[in-house]
Amino acid sequence: GEQLEALAQRGLACKKVSRRDIAQVLAKRQDGATTVSATMIFAHRAKIPIFVTGGIGGVHRGDAWDVSADLTELGRTPVCVVCAGAKS
Repeated sequence: GEQLEALAQRGLACKKVSRRDIAQVLAKRQDGATTVSATMIFAHRAKIPIFVTGGIGGVHRGDAWDVSADLTELGRTPVCVVCAGAKS
């Protein structure tokens, strides 16, 4: 309860944390909300084999090179992710 409430009150001061951001956010002792890619890493480290999320990042329309780290992580980390689909 208290931790969730404190996190909610941080609002936009709470960082969006993807794989590339984990070390920096931890080192600076900042608050963060994990993307699917970061959640996969933590789930794997905690030996959680599967988790569910609303959606994963995708490839942004108009820029085929703008690929979400979520897609890369799906091929890198042995965790099953169940979701409604990819954002585009």
